[in-house]
Amino acid sequence: MKALIQKWGITIYILLLSVHLYAQVLGEAFSSLQFVTKVLLLPTLIIFLMSQEGFTKSSNTKWLLIVALFGSFMGDVLLTYPNYFILGMVAFMTTHIFNILFFNSLNSIGQEKSKKFLAFSAILAGFCVLIFFQLKDAMGSLIYPILVYMVLICSSALMAIHAGGNIKGAIISKLFWFPGMLFFVTSDTVLAFNKFSWEKSGLHIHNIGLVTMLTYGVAQLLLVKGFQLFIKQASFSEQH
Repeated sequence: MKALIQKWGITIYILLLSVHLYAQVLGEAFSSLQFVTKVLLLPTLIIFLMSQEGFTKSSNTKWLLIVALFGSFMGDVLLTYPNYFILGMVAFMTTHIFNILFFNSLNSIGQEKSKKFLAFSAILAGFCVLIFFQLKDAMGSLIYPILVYMVLICSSALMAIHAGGNIKGAIISKLFWFPGMLFFVTSDTVLAFNKFSWEKSGLHIHNIGLVTMLTYGVAQLLLVKGFQLFIKQASFSEQH
């Protein structure tokens, strides 16, 4: 079983995501299939990551990743129910906090910042200000917890860049972690505009869920693939 999930874990994840997206296209009649495939996504990635040969031998920071992924799993489940929106958001806050802790363990925030880090700090700060002024009236009392969430997800994206300052994470940061976080930000931005702006103004975009779930699914895939490669690389270095 371990060998199976090692070899086919990512393929299984992509198939689950594809079935979920297709079930969305088919409509509400397939809502049960949508729910099942959605809640299986993160457990598949967690099992895949834990099945890697170097996982048991890697440092304790590996558990930061498992907690982060579990937070996303809880967020996926809770956000299925509109009444649990705040709890779902808190679950995803947990994801970003533990991802930040992991990235910080690779290259502490106190270390010298790259020009890329500084440039994207300015871009993401401007992005947060733009979102705030676009949606603040529609968000009502939710504006403050959502601001906290925005700060966390943008901080996670910046720490994904900063982690590239660690020589072992340099290429992985560029190819997987930072692009993954950009997809995460994109997914949440579309979700926020749809929930607080477009729907309230009567603009119902057909199959908007396809955009949010596709970008979210790609985000998690890139992040976990990066985590897998880092664990494998760290394990190889310890053996040699």
